[in-house]
Amino acid sequence: MKKINIILALFASFLMMFSNPVAAGEIETEHCLTDDEFEARQPNDLEALEGIKTGRIFWDVTIGDPKSLAGRLGVIDQTYRDMVRQNVTPDMILAFRGGAVRLLASDLTGFAEESHPAVQDVQRSLRQMMDLPGVRMESCYIAMRRVPLEPENLIRGIVTVNNTFLSAMGYGQKGYISLPIH
Repeated sequence: MKKINIILALFASFLMMFSNPVAAGEIETEHCLTDDEFEARQPNDLEALEGIKTGRIFWDVTIGDPKSLAGRLGVIDQTYRDMVRQNVTPDMILAFRGGAVRLLASDLTGFAEESHPAVQDVQRSLRQMMDLPGVRMESCYIAMRRVPLEPENLIRGIVTVNNTFLSAMGYGQKGYISLPIH
């Protein structure tokens, strides 16, 4: 009986989520903040960033699913913009290894047709980020050999390194914090 009550409670919660206008996508825009109002109300990170002039982040990217990676790239982009907003100069390296290197291929014929739009979205986001000052992207050749993918077949702007584990070690010793994107 206890299990049935738990299942019923979960089902009721599920139904309530879909009766909620916010969850259903029926948000009233009348009370939404403009971009400027949102920017003015954003909290700051003054205590953590006190005395920090440059934000050195080594993003260790292994996500091979384009939809999942697209969401994480949005957070990386927001992190960049938050640093700029709070007067910290971004110095970010996105290092791709594992299954993530597949998403860097300029030729999409190795992907199922239905995944092309998601991969193209990821690549569009990467190109936009590469244009930002203080952003570098690199791909692990060890992982690329397993795909297989050669450096000349990467989207433009991605630098091939032999081993991103060595990159992580080297940049870590230069003061970069390593953040996993798995």
